[in-house]
Amino acid sequence: MNDYSAAGLEFEVKDQVAWLTLNRPHLRNAVDHPLRDAIIAAIAEVRDDPDIRAAVVTGAGRAFCSGADLSEADHIEIQPHRRRGSHANIAREDGRRFGWWRIIRDLWENEKPFVAAVNGPAYGFGCNFALACDIVVAAESARFSEVFIKRGLPVEAGGAYLLARSVSPVRAKEIALLGEPVTGRQAEDWGLANRCVPDTGLLDVAGGYARRLADSPTIGIGHIKGQINDAFDATFDQVWKNEVTLLGLGIGDDGQEAGLAFRERREAQFKGR
Repeated sequence: MNDYSAAGLEFEVKDQVAWLTLNRPHLRNAVDHPLRDAIIAAIAEVRDDPDIRAAVVTGAGRAFCSGADLSEADHIEIQPHRRRGSHANIAREDGRRFGWWRIIRDLWENEKPFVAAVNGPAYGFGCNFALACDIVVAAESARFSEVFIKRGLPVEAGGAYLLARSVSPVRAKEIALLGEPVTGRQAEDWGLANRCVPDTGLLDVAGGYARRLADSPTIGIGHIKGQINDAFDATFDQVWKNEVTLLGLGIGDDGQEAGLAFRERREAQFKGR
């Protein structure tokens, strides 16, 4: 297990659950370049370590993540406005190479399940960092905001993609066009979060989700994540063909254990294989 603390990320594994805590509370856990790279590495470690079967992401102090650290805004060069579609609209590094987009992609594609424990403001990149997780638990003090419009920018870090898959188009536009904070309770009601809980119970509830996921068949979770993610852009026939392909890959040890446990009328003991 690697140590990412110098970059502002605490990484701890307990009972096959990895806990990733953004630890720059004096800056409301804004993500600078070292922290960004540490998050990418930690997500990869969760993916590659067979002893890790689920993960929780949260923030230290009173914020989840206030977004990118704007003191390192050297990656943005705003040019004079041009019409939408112009190649010179905004000159900036490719998001895939720069890394913010890569964090969202790596969460989205990771076969291991991630639970976001949103303990306060989740703004800009921080909002989409949470939405890219598989389960979102919001504290009552949580605030989700696609703040980009207030900076005169388009929605970044995959936010438009994630919003459109979480809420209705009109609600997604309301969130993105107004940039107003969405409370934890609203997030639950609108579909941005699975649950809103009192602040004092946040980590217990998020940890409970992670523990349940860690006890589940990991290969099956990875397949289901991919099926649901791909279903938004696929026809029914494509979804069905993908299902057949996945079934043809084999069920693994956990699949055999599930069948055996059913026949023996006992609880299955999954090992993540």
